[in-house]
Amino acid sequence: MESRRKFLATAVGATVAVTAATAASAAAKNDNPALMTCSPAVGGGKNASRFPHVIVQDQFKRKAWFYEELIRDKLVFINFTSVKGEKYYPILENMVKVQEMISDRLGKDVFMYTITTDPYRDTPDTLKTLADAYGAKWQFLSGEPEDVRLVLEAFHARGSLHGLSWVGNEKLGRWLNKPSRLHPLYIAESIARLSTGKHHKPYLERMRSA
Repeated sequence: MESRRKFLATAVGATVAVTAATAASAAAKNDNPALMTCSPAVGGGKNASRFPHVIVQDQFKRKAWFYEELIRDKLVFINFTSVKGEKYYPILENMVKVQEMISDRLGKDVFMYTITTDPYRDTPDTLKTLADAYGAKWQFLSGEPEDVRLVLEAFHARGSLHGLSWVGNEKLGRWLNKPSRLHPLYIAESIARLSTGKHHKPYLERMRSA
C-alpha cells in the first residue's frame, strides 16, 4: 500500500511538472513572435515548408503572400536592413551596385527584395523614403511584425543587423548566401550561377568576358 501511495504521488508530480513546462513553453512562444507556430507556405514549391504562410507589404503598400507570390518559381535576391540599421551597418549602396549589374533582368527574371529587420518601426512610407534616397528600384518589404519575424526566422536572420544576403532559384530548389557587403561583382556572379538558360554563368571569368 505504501509503495502504491509513493507511485501515485510521483505520477501526480510528474503530470504537474509536464503541465507547467507546457504552459511555460506556450508563454515563451507568445512573448517571442519568432517562436510562434504558423502554417507553412502553400503552392507545392520545393522549399515551401521552410517559409511561413504570411502576407507582406512593399513600399508602395502592395500586399502579397510572401512565398506563393514573391518566391515560388522565381530567381530571387534577398537582403536585410532597416532605416535605423543603415546607419550602423549600411548595405544599400552595395545593393544598388548589384542592381546596376542586373538592371536588364530586374523585375523580369530576377526579383530583388529587401526585408526590414525592424518591422515595429519600418512602415511602407519610411521604407519608400529609404529606397528613394538610394535610387533602389526593387521591393522593400514590411508587414505585421509577427509575420515579418517569421520570415526573418526562415532565413536565420536574427537581430536587428544581419549581414548575409540570399540568392535562390525555387524552380531548381537551390539557395546560397553571400555577405551583403561583398564586392557586388561576386554577388552578381551568384545570381548568374543560379540562373538558367543564356543567363547561366558559373564562373566569374566568364562574366568578366561577357
